[in-house]
Order: sequence, then structure tokens, then C-alpha cells
Amino acid sequence: MITSEDFNLLRQALPAPSTVQVASNVFAGGVGQIEYRTRGPAQAPAVLLLHGIGSSSAGYRAQLAGLADAFRVIAWNAPGFGNSTPLASETPGAQDYAQALGDFIAALGIRRLAVLVGSSWGSVIAATFATLSPATVPGLVLSAPNTARGRLQGDARAAELAGLVRAGASADRRAVADRLLTPDTSAEVRAHVEALRDAVTPSGWRQAAHMLFTVHTPDLLAHYGGHLAIVAGTRDQVAPLEAHGAVLHAAAPASRLHVLEGYGHMPKLEAPARFNAIVRTAAQEAEDFGAGP
Repeated sequence: MITSEDFNLLRQALPAPSTVQVASNVFAGGVGQIEYRTRGPAQAPAVLLLHGIGSSSAGYRAQLAGLADAFRVIAWNAPGFGNSTPLASETPGAQDYAQALGDFIAALGIRRLAVLVGSSWGSVIAATFATLSPATVPGLVLSAPNTARGRLQGDARAAELAGLVRAGASADRRAVADRLLTPDTSAEVRAHVEALRDAVTPSGWRQAAHMLFTVHTPDLLAHYGGHLAIVAGTRDQVAPLEAHGAVLHAAAPASRLHVLEGYGHMPKLEAPARFNAIVRTAAQEAEDFGAGP
């Protein structure tokens, strides 16, 4: 399933992390630090990449390698991940992460993105930010997306939240990779995925888990007016297509649904060349859409 082009992308060295000070009221004292990786010309259109709850900017190694010819590619470590400052609230909402994202974008001097990409948990932040700041996000790519759990109430909510928080303490990286990937995923991809938890901190995970219970993303996407692409693998065990990607597509009928046959929860690493092509197309179509007739 993986091609020689995919292997070449996956074997490129990651750019070293950078940091930027971000003024934002979601950080204690009003200032925090965001760690990120970037590659590509500083004046090129910006593609911003948001990772999942058990991941980091390193999960976008193939996009940092493969998109930098045409874009300023930026992958953040979300607040509380890696060396990024945690949010002030122990139980933040989706809008808190969206605020941090907007202030991070401003700190980098970016006024408008070419496309915003969110994977899994990161798709929730991306959808929230895009609906709050549509002028900044003409194009949105949601990969292995999540409807989130904002509609759960009472005992069901408490039980699921407690279970998700406990899952953050798991040290069995092989078991985590088994759930994220398919049995026939290459050893190289599996090794990359197992290493992604290096940037996950206990506090960052807890805050991220709480956020998932504060929003229902189909409600958001029904009001998003930009170009929307949804990427979902047919063998995704974490966010099955029928329960997540298809639901989001139904909520936003103008969206483009890319179904990746045979892939799991990490298409950015499992099928990176194809994933990069989807991002390029989304950026172009968002530009064409914004240009109008």
C-alpha cells in the first residue's frame, strides 16, 4: 500500500523545533510559548497543521517534507504538548484552543492561511477556529476527523471522560499503534507512530480530553462557508468513517469526502503522497473559491 514516494517523504529529516511567545488570555499571566516546526519560504502561502491528542508536530514529517516547495508549512505542538505552555484552565473548551491558535497565527505574522489541516483531536480545534475566524481559513482539511462528544451528558459523559483521561497514562506504545494503524502497515510507519507520544504530557492530555466534551463538530461545520475536505480511512478504528467522517460530510454537504480504502487513523503517515495531494488541491480550490467569478 505504501509507495516509494511515500517512503522518501517519511525518511526526510524533521526540521528542528522553534518557539514563539504568544500573547493570549488563555495562558496564565496572559503570555505563553508555542513550540512548532516549519519549512518552506516565509512569504509563501501558509499551511498550518494541527496534530491529534496522542501526537505532536512530528506526525507531520511527510507534509513538512512534501509541501514546502509551494507553501510555508507550519506544524504546532498544541498547548500542553511538547514545550508548549499549557492552557490556564484545567478544563478548557474548544474555544480556548481556538483562541490559542488564533493568537499563535497572529504571533507568526500570518493574516490568512492557504489551508488549515486538523487530524483527529486537532480536527476539532480546526473546525472550531474555522467557524470563528472564517476570513483566516478559506480552506479546511479534516483528517480522521472527530465529531467530538459535546452532546454527552450526565453519567455517560463522566464515564467516557474518565476513560479517556485514563487512556493517556498508557505506556504500551505497541498497543496504541495497533489501534491507530492496520495490521499490514509498514514497520517504518509504525515506528514513527509509536514515537509520537514523546511530546504528550499528562497535563496536556487531560486538558485535551476535557475539550472533546465541550463541542459537537457537525454543528460547527454546518455553518462553515469555506472549502472543506474530509479525509477518512475505511479501517479507522478510532474514528470510524460511518460515525465520524460521514456524519461531518452530511452536516456540510458541499464538502469533499476523500475515502481512503484500506487505511487507518493516520493517513498523513500511512499514505503521505496522497494526503499531500489532497492538501494541495484543497489550497488551490480554496483560492479559486475565494477569487469568485
